[in-house]
Amino acid sequence: MVALGCGSDNATGPAATLTLDATQAAAVMTKIIQISPLYTEIAWLADSANLVLKSGAEADLVPITTTTAAGPFYAVGLQRRVQISLNSFSTFDLIAFNDPSNPTDFIIIDGYNSGTGLPPTSTTGAFDGPVNGYLFHLDGSTVSAWRAAIGTGSLSGGAPGDACSGFQGNGGVTCAQASLTAAFSIGAAFQDAGPSSSTIAQATLGTTTVAGIVLNYNFP
Repeated sequence: MVALGCGSDNATGPAATLTLDATQAAAVMTKIIQISPLYTEIAWLADSANLVLKSGAEADLVPITTTTAAGPFYAVGLQRRVQISLNSFSTFDLIAFNDPSNPTDFIIIDGYNSGTGLPPTSTTGAFDGPVNGYLFHLDGSTVSAWRAAIGTGSLSGGAPGDACSGFQGNGGVTCAQASLTAAFSIGAAFQDAGPSSSTIAQATLGTTTVAGIVLNYNFP
């Protein structure tokens, strides 16, 4: 049975919010380390997702529908906002997973935006552009992966809040709590890893806000 944190008034359904315990956080991170190197855009999650997927962290129930797996899905948000002199860029990642005690399915929506002045706080667009979408199914050491080819997504970061508990950054790097609002519609995602399958993956999520963190980098 999955141990769920407080946050739901529905005694018979999944909690609206769960608090990851140490075992769940380790289980989710083990799978993130397994899947993220498959795509260069999200390879960095293997080193950094543990900042938001750790014991005591909150994950929110998200109403994702997909052809690749049964829910429920929970999700967290991870953002980077980088200021380098007068230029800046931001990345946004929605990390959704099923059973936190033994996750077998993940959906990751990854976005990028750049500009001048302060780092952008949102991005939107078609997949294989400013936004990318990935679906994963794990069966032991075997990973099946699909990359979104048709559809759109949007990601928007909330204002930074309290500092991340226990974070020790190098010079110019800070961490704060920050929500992430996401919406996406994957009309078709084609398999490019794992045992051959005829499945064309689809997934949708209406506008939903989840808890997360933002890493701020400020380099003069």
